[in-house]
Amino acid sequence: MRPLRDIFWVAIYELGEAVRTRLFQLAILAYLGGIGFSVWLFTEILSQAESSLAETLGVPATTRPGSMLPQLLQNGDLRSVLAPLVGGDDKAMALLSQPVLGLWVGVFSMALLPLVLVFTASGTVSAEVRSRSIRFLLVRTGRLEIAFGKLLGQLFLGATASVCGVALAWGMGLTLMSGNDPVALMTTLLLRTFWAALFALPFLGLALGASLLVGNPNGARVLASLTFFFMPIAAAVLKHWSGPDTAGRICDMLILAIPTRYWADFWSMNPGDLAFASARSVLLAIVFFAFGFARFQRRDL
Repeated sequence: MRPLRDIFWVAIYELGEAVRTRLFQLAILAYLGGIGFSVWLFTEILSQAESSLAETLGVPATTRPGSMLPQLLQNGDLRSVLAPLVGGDDKAMALLSQPVLGLWVGVFSMALLPLVLVFTASGTVSAEVRSRSIRFLLVRTGRLEIAFGKLLGQLFLGATASVCGVALAWGMGLTLMSGNDPVALMTTLLLRTFWAALFALPFLGLALGASLLVGNPNGARVLASLTFFFMPIAAAVLKHWSGPDTAGRICDMLILAIPTRYWADFWSMNPGDLAFASARSVLLAIVFFAFGFARFQRRDL
């Protein structure tokens, strides 16, 4: 029980340190700004679509978007907008039984939450290694407990940002739109944000792994950021070179370690597919974390 207790207290220490940093505050504000922008953008797109439909039908345009949403769902306009974002027309058709605003915010949450975790978690250990303040923790607990406590603390911070984003989107959705069922909208927002958080887990492992690997916070952020942004390019290159030969099989195996290619899996309506995608995210997070911890374990602190 002692290691678990130490991990918990390191996580509490991480929370206290993180909320006082300007970078974390800016990252959370940027995330909330992105979620708020997504709701505003959706209402603008919906308003334009409803105005065009009202003109076609020869009826007065609505003052608040949302009242003509069933007609837009029937004619396929919203499905065509959502399909490229969720991995295809079939998935979009299955998902449209849920509030469209919740799905739209889920797309932005999946895109923004990994960015928040990469920028906030990548400097958490390396900053203390550079300043030597990590010795304050080392005299009280072990390196594994410190690393896991930092990971748990960043998970708490990501969860806090996610909950604030849900509350913001829910409030804006009910204010700027009409016809939204408050319970259904909240349920969809919570569900989509939960899957977004699971999708973001490997990026948290990547960021913390970089922080454990590099003893300079700026260097760790650069390493994590470059890896994050070059992942889609690496996936495309590896897919191009994959094949039945030995080099092609190695490329196939390396593609499995790129979490960005699993975006569409988290939009499946099949519980088995979602469970497999979640387990894979957890595994990748552990692999990235362990790669950095192997260096941290041997570092002279």
